[in-house]
Amino acid sequence: MISKTLNNDIDIVVASCDSYSDVWPHFFENFFKKWEDCPFDVHLISNKKIYNHEKVKNINVGIDKSWSENLKKGLKSIKKEYIILFIDDLIINQKICSNYLKRILNWVEIKSPNYVRLHTSNKPKKYDELLGVIHSEDPYRSSTMPSIWKKSILRELLKDGESAWDFEIVGSKRAKKFNKFYSVNKNLIFLDNAIIKGRWQKSIIDKLNIEYAERPIMTSFEQLVYNMKVLRSKLFNLLPVEIRVALKN
Repeated sequence: MISKTLNNDIDIVVASCDSYSDVWPHFFENFFKKWEDCPFDVHLISNKKIYNHEKVKNINVGIDKSWSENLKKGLKSIKKEYIILFIDDLIINQKICSNYLKRILNWVEIKSPNYVRLHTSNKPKKYDELLGVIHSEDPYRSSTMPSIWKKSILRELLKDGESAWDFEIVGSKRAKKFNKFYSVNKNLIFLDNAIIKGRWQKSIIDKLNIEYAERPIMTSFEQLVYNMKVLRSKLFNLLPVEIRVALKN
């Protein structure tokens, strides 16, 4: 079973802004469908808009300055030591295994990590049967994939003016100085990257049966180009971390 101590000291945070409010219904519909027994409080960080749902606690931070500033300000309202961070355009597409989650959370209570990635595109260096270590030079060390964060470490890494993409690239360099960055060896959370450069993926629109979309949809050509980039990224992530770092530099 999940330790009562940890269960009482972790919240879920969905980092967003008002311009993505059209995505919220699709994110939360799939979130609660795929994670029916979610035991944690769920907080949505936005600017002025709210999402009306009995299981969602809204945190409004005012004027949209940047992704990092919104998140940093919103985290002031979170009292727990750990959070599970989500981004609203990464939509869960498979049921979350409760038993696997319990094992991870019990591990977190024992090891007190700074970061545990729950969806991984490349295998980390094996630490034990459950998790692996993320190399200090990994170019996406502070990935915004769904992850467990020690809140104090996340707040220290956030820099005003940065987007989520900046945080992944530049923030990963700042994260080098911290140890205890881990990743699951096998995905706990499976997801679809729904929005690319402000546009719905055409394949996701079809998958979610969205009849009307408020934001633009990628053309078939744009979808093809994106799919090729995803394939290239998957091949890149198969390389040893030392080679990936050299290529990025």
